[in-house]
Amino acid sequence: MPEALMVTSSFLPGRGGIESYLSELCNLVAPRLAVLAPPERDGNPIPSGLRYPTHGLRSGSLLIPTRRVVRAIAELAARYETTKIVLGTPWPLGLLGPDLSAVGLNYVVIVHGAELLVPGAVPGLRRRMARAMAGADLLLPVSGYTGDVLRDLVEGSGLPAPPIERLHARVDLDRFHPEVETRSTRARLGLSSGDKVVLCFGRLVKRKGIHRLIEALPRIHKRVPGAVVVIAGTGPELGGLKRLADKTPGRVIFAGRVPDDEAPAFYALADVFALPVTDRYFGLEIEGLGVVLLEAAACATPCVTGRSGGTPEAVLDGRTGYVIDGGDVDALADKVFHLLDNPEAARAMGSAGREHVREAFSNDSLPTPFLAWLNDRLP
Repeated sequence: MPEALMVTSSFLPGRGGIESYLSELCNLVAPRLAVLAPPERDGNPIPSGLRYPTHGLRSGSLLIPTRRVVRAIAELAARYETTKIVLGTPWPLGLLGPDLSAVGLNYVVIVHGAELLVPGAVPGLRRRMARAMAGADLLLPVSGYTGDVLRDLVEGSGLPAPPIERLHARVDLDRFHPEVETRSTRARLGLSSGDKVVLCFGRLVKRKGIHRLIEALPRIHKRVPGAVVVIAGTGPELGGLKRLADKTPGRVIFAGRVPDDEAPAFYALADVFALPVTDRYFGLEIEGLGVVLLEAAACATPCVTGRSGGTPEAVLDGRTGYVIDGGDVDALADKVFHLLDNPEAARAMGSAGREHVREAFSNDSLPTPFLAWLNDRLP
């Protein structure tokens, strides 16, 4: 029987970084966690056959801190005879903290990045968020950057912070590896053997900087005529990106939503993975870590990414790829060109990237305080 209940708005079948992170965590500790989440995303249900139980709660696309949600959490926790709740994101579910404590439930919070910064900039919400975070048994940021932001939020509000322990993303190296079969995926995308693929994979939102990759394509294509940009994913920017691609010289392929089991082949067929993210709204919207960067690196694909939040922890500048100003289209074009034009350097960076993931992000162990909390041994 599960020993704790994870509550989150971001979960499968979503294909964003938070969804990947949380599902991998559940796999790692299965079957010790059960999951309560919205029952579907874009008409697609939570997958069946997972190694842990899942429960759908209809509350729109976002679980919000209401008495109904608290009641559902309490009832499901009672069914599993547990008092342990894992909040998958701090906003807005983190605000439930005091309500969960009031009904005798203990909670930890996983913190990713932007979902903490935006409400933390609003004075009234900042105080409520700080109080909710301070009431947790344990806080689990995904990166060192996020941990610093979290500590500043709580202690800067004059409250004592609970233990803060980094809980890095975990990438399955048996699933994400460079020897994945890619021929069928290349054929479906219409790629020839001479094409040089620059891949961008993720939710199509402004912060990811995908429009800048399209803007950089003419400069890349001029020097590498076989360069092709493949954009995998869906999101609110899709229409605008297609219109931009239509009027931009060079070839752009929109692959749409990629099923989870096909993702490794996309990473493995790419010559370069590019994610030119930038901070937005004066640093209130950032990239907490960048799980897609780790998945690409696990497939030995060198990465070019923007400097935002925790991305320098995912990509080691000059060793596993390049970290640039994501808003600098010239720098983006230059680094992508360098990797396409220097296959030996690209292979070396790709190998170093896979080793970086092996050393820092594939470890099956979990932070001792989190395991102690699961095992009822947290002091």
